[in-house]
Amino acid sequence: MNEDSVGHFIDELYDASFEPGQWVPIMERLADMVGGTGAWLSQLNLLDGSGSGVIARIDPAMPAVYAQYYALKNPLSNVEDPEQYRRNWVTRILTDEDWMPKEELVRSEYYNDFLAPQDIHSTMMVRLSLDGYDVSALNINRPKTKPQYDQAELALVGKLHPHLIRAFGLTRKLAKVRQLNEGVAVALDRSLHGVILLDGTGRVRHANRAGEDVLSRGDALCLTHGRLSAAQPDAARRLAALVASALSNRPAGERGGSMAVTSRHRRLPLSVTVSPVRSERMDIFDSGPSALVCVTDLEARVSLPEQKLRELFGLTPAETRVTIALFEGFSPQEAAESLGVSFHTVRVHLGRVFEKTGTHRQTELVRLMMRIVGSGQDCQD
Repeated sequence: MNEDSVGHFIDELYDASFEPGQWVPIMERLADMVGGTGAWLSQLNLLDGSGSGVIARIDPAMPAVYAQYYALKNPLSNVEDPEQYRRNWVTRILTDEDWMPKEELVRSEYYNDFLAPQDIHSTMMVRLSLDGYDVSALNINRPKTKPQYDQAELALVGKLHPHLIRAFGLTRKLAKVRQLNEGVAVALDRSLHGVILLDGTGRVRHANRAGEDVLSRGDALCLTHGRLSAAQPDAARRLAALVASALSNRPAGERGGSMAVTSRHRRLPLSVTVSPVRSERMDIFDSGPSALVCVTDLEARVSLPEQKLRELFGLTPAETRVTIALFEGFSPQEAAESLGVSFHTVRVHLGRVFEKTGTHRQTELVRLMMRIVGSGQDCQD
């Protein structure tokens, strides 16, 4: 294989770090380069043989079959002393014959009932990482009609091995970042607060659903040429000053701040907090400072999630209804009238709610409920 082909393969390999779906064609191409038929990018646990992986040119039903029975029968992955194995583990390239004699492998149940039916006779095992008790490797398979891997083929994969390790590590790191970003996005969209991220010029880079709702109304906060502003001139000037402060190089304690944004269409103002976004690690292309704007609509109705109350404290449906009534500002007597029950019944339910929630007075109970819905928390940077 010439240097241009190797270089092209390496380029595609690193591309797969950003597009995990490209690992399958990468595995197929690597298998072709060394005369393999199929490949398995595996992650197996040293303790119980369980794991997962990506397959190329392997029957899609086989991973489930492996997990259900053959994980503990695989002599190429199971070890008698996991701790010693971890201490001695190094990133290297092995074949099944490095692990155990071929004649011993072909006598095993794993070979005869799992490998042979798939026409797998030889395996090259390219170790990639050890994370706790999870071992990741790229396994390239060969049928019985082909000889064992020779030194030239092992040397070729050895040349690519450092790149395989790095690309695999990048893939996992980027996958974690994507997972985290997706999780944060979901959490932000569920937030009762409006959350708006600004770039170094004050332009809106992202807004969660609550933030979009506030901006779409335009009666208090609005967009002016893509930049966050306020509908009233005085408020717009003050907000611009807070944003500029958050984006400045001043000491952290002097950056950003809070304000109320009023509107003739609103009885209560919006509570707005502007904070600098701190980052320990800058992007390779520095996009400059950012600011986070948290908006609380003081007129928004806050409701308690009934199911969450039942799950957290084991409240009955009747106890939950009493709790919600008190949270909404009813006195016990008013709650009884609203729910159509006696004052005595409400007092009995309330006593049980106090016991289950660890509170003693109605004010303590309401404060606890406020913490649950998050309306008592300030936006933090």
